[in-house]
Amino acid sequence: MNMKIVEVGQRIRPHLVFWVLIIISLVSCNNEKTGSRKHSDKDFERVSVAVRQQKPEARAMVDSALAVARDSMTYYDYYFLLGNLYMVNAPDSALMCADRILRFAQQQEPSPRVNGIAGSAYNLRANYYYLYHQNADEVIKDNKEAYRLFMQSDLINNAPDVCANIGDAYKQVNQLPDAASWYRRALVLADSINLPKRRRISFYMGLGDIYQKLEDYDLSEEYFAKSMDNLDSMQANMKITCLNNYGNLQFYKKDYPKALSVFQQMDSLIAELNLRGGFEDYLCRINMADVLQNLGRTKESLATLAPADSFFRAKGVGDGIYYANTIRIANALQKNDMGTVSSIIATEPKALTQDENMLDIRNRYLHDYYVKTGNTRLADYYEELHQQRRDSIENSQEHMRAKDIVARLTIDTLQLHNQLRIEEKNAVIQRNLLVSAVVVSIVLLIALALLAWTLYLRKRNADKEQEIANLKIATVRNSMSPHFIFNVLKHATTLDVQDAEETIRSVIKLMHSQIDISREMFVPLRRELEFTQAYIDTAATTMGDDFSFQLIAPEGKQLDECLVPSTFVQILVENAIKHGLRGLDRPKTLTVAIDNKENMTTIEVTDNGRGFDVRNHNTRYSNEGTGTGLRVILNTINYYNSRHRDAILFDIDNVIDDKGETLGCRSVLSIDESQLKKEK
Repeated sequence: MNMKIVEVGQRIRPHLVFWVLIIISLVSCNNEKTGSRKHSDKDFERVSVAVRQQKPEARAMVDSALAVARDSMTYYDYYFLLGNLYMVNAPDSALMCADRILRFAQQQEPSPRVNGIAGSAYNLRANYYYLYHQNADEVIKDNKEAYRLFMQSDLINNAPDVCANIGDAYKQVNQLPDAASWYRRALVLADSINLPKRRRISFYMGLGDIYQKLEDYDLSEEYFAKSMDNLDSMQANMKITCLNNYGNLQFYKKDYPKALSVFQQMDSLIAELNLRGGFEDYLCRINMADVLQNLGRTKESLATLAPADSFFRAKGVGDGIYYANTIRIANALQKNDMGTVSSIIATEPKALTQDENMLDIRNRYLHDYYVKTGNTRLADYYEELHQQRRDSIENSQEHMRAKDIVARLTIDTLQLHNQLRIEEKNAVIQRNLLVSAVVVSIVLLIALALLAWTLYLRKRNADKEQEIANLKIATVRNSMSPHFIFNVLKHATTLDVQDAEETIRSVIKLMHSQIDISREMFVPLRRELEFTQAYIDTAATTMGDDFSFQLIAPEGKQLDECLVPSTFVQILVENAIKHGLRGLDRPKTLTVAIDNKENMTTIEVTDNGRGFDVRNHNTRYSNEGTGTGLRVILNTINYYNSRHRDAILFDIDNVIDDKGETLGCRSVLSIDESQLKKEK
């Protein structure tokens, strides 16, 4: 028959401060987490916390904030906090604050911000009627208006708690099905807007209490269990309330050992919080006394009850006095002490409580008392009262089942509307993403088109440049030096007919070979050396008997696998003969040496002629003052090296003896075969 904190708090005026603090804490906590406006303001947050915790400096902080409020909206945000402060010590002033806020809001154009301010005012006014006038009709009316406004405001996160407030008001007047439907609505909204679990605890507790009243203990246990699962995350006052109500459930289920364990846990928490001697302490004691009495531990029950009974009588707490007397009646009936029961009945003030559970259990004890004392009329009367209570519970259960069906339909509708809103938002997001994707794609396509066009133009220009360069190179490669041909033909006139014809045929064959080989940019090294050998054989006829040529090259497939720019070796040999050896009055030697190691082919052309005039020529990649053939080599090298760094290297320098005398000239080509094969 345990007394509940909520019901005592609703009916006993001396303890209203305790419940005002709880409501202020809930309201401030709600404001702390809602909206996209003031709640991101650190100053407002600081003041709100001070109000919620009822700090001594809270009033000064609110007054200071009101004095410097930057606009009327912000002013009335802080004015709402002032109303919460008044709720503790000057409740009529809290009502005036609420009315003033409403007058301001009604003069503004409706908007989410204005609706939030008006909703807060209606909620503040409803709390005033709930705490100080027990006017359920006013509480329900104002809270329903607050709910409507919050659902259209930037404080929508407050809506679930207002639903729970409406449920509390319906529960106060024993309209349990309506109360349950509003608690369920609170849970649906909490899920829809993803409130943290700790904000849902009171909703579970409200439903657990309703089903306990309807004696549906399984459902009550289910909802209270969800509250108990979050016990560690609760604030101190909420922990006490949760343990008290959960202990009540175990008591009504007649699981007295578990009920005693829960109340002992509550007692330990009260000691930990230094709340000994307060209302919560004696509430816990009287509940424990009732449990001990039902466990047959009569002496312990009376010893535990005594200080609680004294406290409630001193404070004039009617529910507490009535509850203590009921426990004393139960103990007396167990001992057949009818005199004590009679004395309690005779001296107890009337109308100490309106709690139906307390009245029903007292009525059952009085039925037993009048049966034992032989007063059948009164025994039948209290039996009839008990039966009316049973009928009322059954009717409530029937109404609850009907309300449950409606509530589920309402919940399904709310969930459907919420799902539709989510899907609509997702559709808008998808459309925006699609438009963005199309725009980005168009931009990318334009950028890619511009890039492709730029690259095409660059490639076309590069191809033209290459084509021009190749034409120039090919022109040189396709034209045999006229001086060389003239000298060979002139020499042929000094020969007999047969030798002259042979010489002319070799010139013609050499010119055909040059045309064939110069059509390709790169040829195998063996083919280049064969062409060079044919040139030397022809040129040797004009060089005299003291001219000698030596070729040093590796054997095997290397000469077939190595690639070289066509006519390069022939041009170097021709330059050596033309500029270094021709006309010398001494033995003349020419050597071509080939080396191939690790994809690097080196071709060295050395003569013992006049040497290279270093005063007029750079020794590396210079074409200043050089012949046409050397320009072909240098231009070709520059072109390929611009595409592949250091693909071909070329050096030309003089061979010097120890005395500094020039002994001839050496030209060196170094070719990176791996780079050259990529180019090919």
